[in-house]
Amino acid sequence: MKKCAIFVTALLLIWQTAWAAVPKAGDPAPGFSLTSVDGQQVSLSDFKGKVVLVGMFHICVPCMNQAMEFEKVRKELGDKVAIIGINTSGDSKDKVVDYLSQFPNKVDFPYLLDPNHTVHQKYVQRDMPTVLVIDSQGVIQARSPGVGADQLIPFIKKLL
Repeated sequence: MKKCAIFVTALLLIWQTAWAAVPKAGDPAPGFSLTSVDGQQVSLSDFKGKVVLVGMFHICVPCMNQAMEFEKVRKELGDKVAIIGINTSGDSKDKVVDYLSQFPNKVDFPYLLDPNHTVHQKYVQRDMPTVLVIDSQGVIQARSPGVGADQLIPFIKKLL
């Protein structure tokens, strides 16, 4: 019984520690600097003073669908919001470019590569995709698994 109690306590501590580090709404957004599939260096700090919509993606259909929802947001809000897609699974540039070429429509926002899983680790990504809305002060206002443009647009408009 004593071993069981120790085991359960250890599990609870590990679980609590793992979830405690997850950046959530109200927390400052951890910074990052990555290279886009086009070879540009892009940092979160480049967008200081703007609302930023971030998609943490892998090579999967739900992530492709989310990127298409981001495109709808981009078309509606234009340059009022910065949009960034990030391949957080460490896939090669060639694999990501091939994946992007299969999208039903081209995405017109930076798509970044995270070969060392930096963003994945800093943001403790568990959902695929993960969507973040970061306000102009650099504070996370929303963190969600996939979400439609019909919900993102009104939410973001309130932050502009």
